Amino acid sequence: MRRKACALAAVISAAVLLLTGCGRGFDAAGYVQAVLDERLQGEFTEAARIMDTSEYELKQDYEASVDQFIYDYLTSDYEEVSDYTLYEYETLVKEIFSVMKYDVKKAEKTGKKKYEVSVEIQPVDLFVNYVAALQEASDKIEESARNGGYEGTEEEIREMMEYDYLFQAYGILEEAYLNMQYQEPETVLVEVSAEKGSTYSISGEEYDALLERFFSMDEIAGKR
Repeated sequence: MRRKACALAAVISAAVLLLTGCGRGFDAAGYVQAVLDERLQGEFTEAARIMDTSEYELKQDYEASVDQFIYDYLTSDYEEVSDYTLYEYETLVKEIFSVMKYDVKKAEKTGKKKYEVSVEIQPVDLFVNYVAALQEASDKIEESARNGGYEGTEEEIREMMEYDYLFQAYGILEEAYLNMQYQEPETVLVEVSAEKGSTYSISGEEYDALLERFFSMDEIAGKR
């Protein structure tokens, strides 16, 4: 059920990113601003106007994008995640998203139906610290298992270890957020294009890359 829900979230998110106005007089910078405000701040009014869709659809997209982020970066390794735990993660991730700092600058037309929009962001060290602390906690749980800290069948021990992983992971994420530091501003170029007709969009890959820069995830990959 959890995997089906996340698959649906991905479909909803991809669909809403395609909703926007016609090419004539298209405001690429305004569109990127609307996408970021909707996806990060949960602000729907201006985005609904620019994307020519309803606030209800955008609220669905917002919730779906939060759930997809949680699955992709926080819970995909766990077989079962309770509704309450998921609710805790959703609440925390929405709060984290809401404090991301960005400033949409200008758009340059780079092709017949293509723009590059400059966005100044301030990355945060949240995930750098989260991953390091999570690895330390994981090592301790595995050491405890090797030393007989868990009792039961192999399946029962695996379930107990997974529970401890997930329980500690949330606390580590919350602590990383409370101690989060902003890094120096940097400029990211976001491509907005119309592949068919006059419907402009940001690709899912383009948005994911921007989100990963917010959280300095390339630094995590470089340390592995």
